[in-house]
Amino acid sequence: MRAALVRVLLGQVVGQLCLVAAVPVLTRLVVPAEMGLFQIAAAVAVVLQPAATLCHEFRIPVAEAPGVVAALRRVGLAVLAATTALCVAVALGAWLLGAGGVAVVALTTGLLLLAYGGTVLDNAVLIREERRSALAVRNLLSGVLGAGLQVAAGVLVGSAVALGAAVLAGRMVAIAVTRSRAPRGEPDRVHLSVRDSLVTVGAQSIWVLSMQTMTLLTAPFFGVVAAGYVGLAQRIAGAPTGLVGQALAQVAQSLLAPHVRAPRGGLRRAVLRQMAVLGGGASVIAAVLIVAAPRWAGTLLGEQYAAVGTVTALLAVPFALQITTAPLTPLLIMVDRQGVLFRLQVVRALVALAAVAGGAVVTGDFVTTCLLYAIGETACYSACLVAVLREAGRLDAAAAPVGLRGRTG
Repeated sequence: MRAALVRVLLGQVVGQLCLVAAVPVLTRLVVPAEMGLFQIAAAVAVVLQPAATLCHEFRIPVAEAPGVVAALRRVGLAVLAATTALCVAVALGAWLLGAGGVAVVALTTGLLLLAYGGTVLDNAVLIREERRSALAVRNLLSGVLGAGLQVAAGVLVGSAVALGAAVLAGRMVAIAVTRSRAPRGEPDRVHLSVRDSLVTVGAQSIWVLSMQTMTLLTAPFFGVVAAGYVGLAQRIAGAPTGLVGQALAQVAQSLLAPHVRAPRGGLRRAVLRQMAVLGGGASVIAAVLIVAAPRWAGTLLGEQYAAVGTVTALLAVPFALQITTAPLTPLLIMVDRQGVLFRLQVVRALVALAAVAGGAVVTGDFVTTCLLYAIGETACYSACLVAVLREAGRLDAAAAPVGLRGRTG
């Protein structure tokens, strides 16, 4: 099993390295204003994705019956298709009203939403079936094809919509090559609590919204070009998470899901082991970004994007901390503690909004606003890790024999 997990990580690393390597090329092919529109669309797409899939990508790996898997997947894809169609309709309406920028963002959002949502739903089936080699190949192809097609789009068109279409095309080819088998059996009727579903979707959407608050609010306060700087800085500071984040989440779910399906009292220890390893790596990555980004951004990206280096250094700590937090936080959904996750994300969203809006209004300074946002995000990520450990300990305590419950956690 260890070899299969290593292949998943390597596939993700190589694929994402290709995407990172494409950034300096794209910044020389795409003007800052068009890059800003693409980054805004990407931010909106990742915020909408949990609602577009109903977070079924977290329920599929722990579903016991194949019929339930089939039903969850089918419903998730249907809602994703409807949400994508809504984005296209908004783009058409904006274009008819003469709001060209809004139309571009809406259409690009629809393309990216379909790419992101379709991938996570199909990945969830592979995770449940423990088809780790297929995950490794998919991670690799998604990155390699996405990078190559984005560069081609930059050369031929150079627009935000073309970049979004390139991402979608790369993801769809990767899925087609590594297609998960359709779950056997007729789809079962899935009984999900409406309240739990709303809480789960809300928590995940707020989680992502908090991550994207800086990009989304930079545009109205500091302009589209500044939003492009933030989006690129997040892409660079988040590159380590992008390199291994998806694979780490897949590995984490593969390792933790058996403890959830059949509790044996070892969940908290498994979480602690992952937290220690991931936290050590995050510390090294943050230090490297803080030192290197301001010095090399202008050289790598072009002088018109030199400001990205300063923003990257400011966001290094919270984005490196994502490597530890993002793979482990979905455990709260897997153990039916959506309410805890929702409360954490509401607080995090409020902190992010207050930091960005307050910093922009009070100081009017872009750099200071970025610093305030980074401090708030770091504190909230730390609180999430504490909550994950607590809930893992509770599940272990519930699974332990009565005489040992006082010793667990």
